[in-house]
Amino acid sequence: MKQKQFPTKFLIYSFYVLLLNCGSPSDNASKKAQILGLVDTYLKTYTTSSLLLDIANNLMIPKYTNLDNKVSSLQTAASTYIANPDVTNLTTVRNAWTDAYLSYKQVEWAYFGPANIPNNVYLYLDSFSRSFPIDTSSIESKITANSAPNGLRVDGFDAVEYLLFKDNANTTNTAFADVNRRTYLTKLIQDLKNQTGLLTFNWNKSRNNSFYYSFTNAGKGSRDYPNTKDALTELTNQMVFFCNTIVDIKIAEPSGLRATNLGVKDINKVETPYANLSLDSLIQNLQGFSDIGEAGFYKFLSLRSETVVPRLKEQISLTTASVNSIKSKYGTFQTAITSGGNDVELMLNEFKKLRILISTEVISSLGGTIGVSSNDGD
Repeated sequence: MKQKQFPTKFLIYSFYVLLLNCGSPSDNASKKAQILGLVDTYLKTYTTSSLLLDIANNLMIPKYTNLDNKVSSLQTAASTYIANPDVTNLTTVRNAWTDAYLSYKQVEWAYFGPANIPNNVYLYLDSFSRSFPIDTSSIESKITANSAPNGLRVDGFDAVEYLLFKDNANTTNTAFADVNRRTYLTKLIQDLKNQTGLLTFNWNKSRNNSFYYSFTNAGKGSRDYPNTKDALTELTNQMVFFCNTIVDIKIAEPSGLRATNLGVKDINKVETPYANLSLDSLIQNLQGFSDIGEAGFYKFLSLRSETVVPRLKEQISLTTASVNSIKSKYGTFQTAITSGGNDVELMLNEFKKLRILISTEVISSLGGTIGVSSNDGD
């Protein structure tokens, strides 16, 4: 009888697994990640290039397309409202703003590529994460002078929120009898549409000089990412940096839990102070992290660590539950800050745990360093 032959790839895989398991106890996660990376590269299973393609095709393009469509719906609803500012049309345009805003929050973490320098699209979408609260006095002055909504703290989703949500329905409708106010709202939303259009344009896979090409061809002639590890580092760094934004700016700053504000609470610094969507925003931010995982990051990470992915999923779930608990108990983030006792701090601690998990174990499992790109290949 002819003896069975073991496939060569199986033998090589077994050899690398042996190396991995027989290493000294002092072997760090980075060395293990390098060994698993060799296996991954040789077997051509799910490489860094595979991950980048999936992130681009299954996450960034759909998310930005959805955002662009939501802003188009907002633009349509605003046009109807401006033509007839009644309660029904105001409700419709407010709902359209909410849909567009929360869809943006799912991809807010991605502050890179066209979202960053030189395009800096996010600067025109979200005044909060870079400069908040918005400057309502300047907004009103610009409306009075019939000036364009140009400049920090006077534009973006936050300025639209201010115009649509700051007063009750009757007061808002009366205010929009002013043609300058209607013009300002129209220009604000047109600016939003211009920026979301830029996002979809720069991620357009049919253009050889688009950011999509640069991102998915990391290590293969990309102008932005000479090596695939550089693009991977971009993704993980953005996750960590955004965790910092959530912890320090979105939660700790208004809650008086940041070391620099010495326990002084300031509910005027909460996100969306007029629409009261601060907690919903946090939930969508966490959904964004989950979406990264489902788009391929969980699969990629699981090849390099058997334990990190389940714990990452669990921590995202626990953190989401902590936000939902605050929302259920207090309704708004402002109320939670003023009367919530230690509940806000407990929620903040869950976000801190998520930040620690991503910035230490996740990045270590991938052999990366926060803020630094390596020259490693696929």
